[in-house]
Amino acid sequence: MKKHILITGANSGIGLKAFEKSIKKGYLAIAAVRDPNSMSEVIKHKNLKEEDHLIAKLDMRDEDSIYGLITKLKKERITIDYAVLNAGFIKTAPSLMTTKENINDHLLVNYTNQVLLAQLIVKSFFLKKKAGSLVAISSSAAIDANPGRLAYAASKSALSTAIRVMSKEFGKLNIRCNIVAPGLTDTGLMHDSTQKEEIEKFINSISINRIGLPEEIADLILFLCSENSKYLTGQVISCDGGIR
Repeated sequence: MKKHILITGANSGIGLKAFEKSIKKGYLAIAAVRDPNSMSEVIKHKNLKEEDHLIAKLDMRDEDSIYGLITKLKKERITIDYAVLNAGFIKTAPSLMTTKENINDHLLVNYTNQVLLAQLIVKSFFLKKKAGSLVAISSSAAIDANPGRLAYAASKSALSTAIRVMSKEFGKLNIRCNIVAPGLTDTGLMHDSTQKEEIEKFINSISINRIGLPEEIADLILFLCSENSKYLTGQVISCDGGIR
């Protein structure tokens, strides 16, 4: 039977590559995105078959949207085997210029509502069959505390810790929870939030002298979803070209 994978933020960058690669692996790929129309060009360009994918609306700023996604899937009797929490938010600022609003925005999108979605996925799909793999996308910033990323790094660090807690609670039920922490990756989000000088400095500081590619992060994500990683849980796996 075809496995079903839910990927949030699947309309660009890492999420898009994970979506495309999931279909190539024979999964039913469910793209949960804020603007479903943003997937139209991808579907057309890749000549994807209707039976290989599903597009659903999800706004990680809106709690009702999160509940609505789960309700829609259950109503249409679509189950989830793997879930990739990829959608996120970043707005950089020096520490002394980071506002309370900025902090709250990061926590809402990158932590609070991610945890809510994870809870609903486990309750609605994983518990019944006592199986499932959840992969949350954090960031190397959560580990390295990069300047200018106070709110972002804190929110991603909180997410990583929450997913690790879940891994300890759900492991006995054959539900695995892992975290991927990419370094600088060649996505629009990265280029929008990182100055060119910072990118060059980063490249010169790592073992593999280049930024990562979205497909490389996607390969790790799909490995963590698959049975090839069935003894892996509760891990924060850096994919950053060798920062440390």
